[in-house]
Amino acid sequence: MDPILRPFAALMETLVAQFGANCQVSLYDMREKRPRLVAVSGTVMEAVIGSQLPEKLFTRFREASDRPSGRLQFTAATPDGRRLSSSLTILRDADETPLGCMRIDLCIESLMHSIDMLQTFCNFDVAPPSEAGNTHNEDVIGMVDAVIDEALGRNETLRTQDSRTYRMNVIRELEEKNVFLVKGAVDLIAARMNVSKFTIYNYIDRIRNPHAAAADYSLRDVQARRDGSE
Repeated sequence: MDPILRPFAALMETLVAQFGANCQVSLYDMREKRPRLVAVSGTVMEAVIGSQLPEKLFTRFREASDRPSGRLQFTAATPDGRRLSSSLTILRDADETPLGCMRIDLCIESLMHSIDMLQTFCNFDVAPPSEAGNTHNEDVIGMVDAVIDEALGRNETLRTQDSRTYRMNVIRELEEKNVFLVKGAVDLIAARMNVSKFTIYNYIDRIRNPHAAAADYSLRDVQARRDGSE
């Protein structure tokens, strides 16, 4: 490894040790035309030293490069469909010259399934949003609410004809616009569609993992149908 990037290797090992087997950290040298993988720690998914940053991540990389913080957080998925909470951070030298970028992927699949199971079997009630929230949060939720309105309106004709397709279309449209990255968005859309948070997560899971959803008609689907939430 290039001596200039070597100090970051210890940080990578520390991050994986901190977050465990569900964490993978990758280091890319960005002094060439396109970032190239030079080190990886963790085993969440296969990574080949010397490979370039994938095209989709390259788009994310350019977004991070344009930000003053040099950091971008986003959701992604492994090649086999497991959900990830991911980030890209630009690494610079003392002169603010970009040297590389560090990618952190935290597999949250088990966590999401645990949340679904808890909601299904414990029937937790969702607490209403705090009225003491700051103006910024209210503005963000207001914008999300407007996007939800548009999605519901565009699919209104399906609502009485095929409720399942109606819900799937709405959730897919919101997923494509990254609405679910906003804290509280799932609660909001669940209330607007008069379904449980579990049902919303179920639709999101089917959209993100269509092959897994077709192959594994899980207990969660059966329970949702039994409760009449599908």
